[in-house]
Amino acid sequence: MNRNLFFWLLSGFLLGGCGDPDSSSKRVQWPTMGTIASVRASSSLSDATSAKRSCEAIFQNQEAIFSAWEESSELSRLNLTAGTGAATECSRDLSHVLVQALALCQESEGAFNPLIGSALRIWGFNGASPVHQQPGGEEIAEALRLADWRQLRTTRASPHSISLQIPVRGMKLDLGAIAKGYAVDLAYAALKSAGCSNLLINLGGNLRAIGEGNQGEGGWRTGIRDPFGKRQVFARFLLRDGEAVATSGNYERFVTIQGRRYAHIIDGRTGIPVRGMAGTTVVAPTAELADGLSTTLFILGAEKGTAFLMRHHPECRAIWIPDTGKETDYAIAGNWQPNHLEILEKP
Repeated sequence: MNRNLFFWLLSGFLLGGCGDPDSSSKRVQWPTMGTIASVRASSSLSDATSAKRSCEAIFQNQEAIFSAWEESSELSRLNLTAGTGAATECSRDLSHVLVQALALCQESEGAFNPLIGSALRIWGFNGASPVHQQPGGEEIAEALRLADWRQLRTTRASPHSISLQIPVRGMKLDLGAIAKGYAVDLAYAALKSAGCSNLLINLGGNLRAIGEGNQGEGGWRTGIRDPFGKRQVFARFLLRDGEAVATSGNYERFVTIQGRRYAHIIDGRTGIPVRGMAGTTVVAPTAELADGLSTTLFILGAEKGTAFLMRHHPECRAIWIPDTGKETDYAIAGNWQPNHLEILEKP
């Protein structure tokens, strides 16, 4: 997901008492992949700067593959083959993410849908012209026709790549809800291979932890900003070594049509933006999975999402907050250890 967070994932030093007063000097950030990336080191600014160089090269490479905006990206060129009958061999990275996205799509019965690109555009997202009235039934039906993921044809081209045929003209793949997480995983693997320790990687709200933020803590203290502004932080928790976290929310990326606000997260089964949910945060073993699941569980909601998580990804943990504005309206799923999660009371 461009994370464009309703929730703001905060590194530990912003949560009073969870870091030294000069922690901000150990964090470097830069723009990439349509968002802001950062690396924070528990040791020194030079360690963060060194890690940034590795991450920056990886993120630039992934942007050239997955950008839905750049016409020269591999994804954009693949979308141009829709309806031509051509089967295109995808790069190793694109193949991997496509396989994972389609697996999540199948698990969720299309709630998470990598063919959501046309539906996003009829609502005014992804560079489309402003929309002045809600799309009608025929427009939505056409967008759903172009979102029929079951029509995609994949074949194994090599041990590490697939060939993909997009059968219908106008179908558009959009992997923005999972590709940034994958990029974080690549950066994590590179830094671990280089022997780096005690770093927190952040790409637009997709975080993955290496080591710990403070000696003996066992991870990085991370927080979720209160979406309703009643307190600075709604919850804080420990992101353990190797774990990743992502959040999907309804706040920053939205359109207003006839006085009504619509968030950018669209249910792949209906073609309509999700309503009723403020945000969903997911902790998972990889950033790619956290990224994809945060969107999926946002769409499914707490009740169906909990059942989905327990059936398909019981190793993950999640928090849902609906848009009721009530601080007690939240749901939790997964094995949150008592000393690793704290829901903060309103001051």
